[in-house]
Amino acid sequence: MPELVLESNGRTWTLDPSRSYALGRDPQGELVFDDARVSWRHATITFDGRSWVVEDHGSTNGTFVHGQRVQRMELGAGSVLNLGNANDGPRVDLTGVQAPAGTPQAQPQQQPYAAQGANAGWAQQAPAQQPPQQVP
Repeated sequence: MPELVLESNGRTWTLDPSRSYALGRDPQGELVFDDARVSWRHATITFDGRSWVVEDHGSTNGTFVHGQRVQRMELGAGSVLNLGNANDGPRVDLTGVQAPAGTPQAQPQQQPYAAQGANAGWAQQAPAQQPPQQVP
């Protein structure tokens, strides 16, 4: 089961797929956002056995994925959540997770040889090298 890493306002959370995480202003929640546009129990992020999912709990101002208001949506690496406002509500960036099944960002089958160091697993394939040209 893949871990999900959330980053927001300089804070980082690594989520365990065996449990769910409440997002909101409630200090008893797992991810607390001190912003009036965020509802007390705004949304939940869970792993449903197949993919990570965000579900809005009827929040007043909404949950947005890539600027689109959603009630429930699968999440993938590179997803961006905004709570309470699509443009400037608290932003949550997602990394370290496989993309939802069937998307072009699906998990790579094999890392390219160049995928080492800090970007291992998420590096892009290097362009093929041209053979050296012979000088007459």
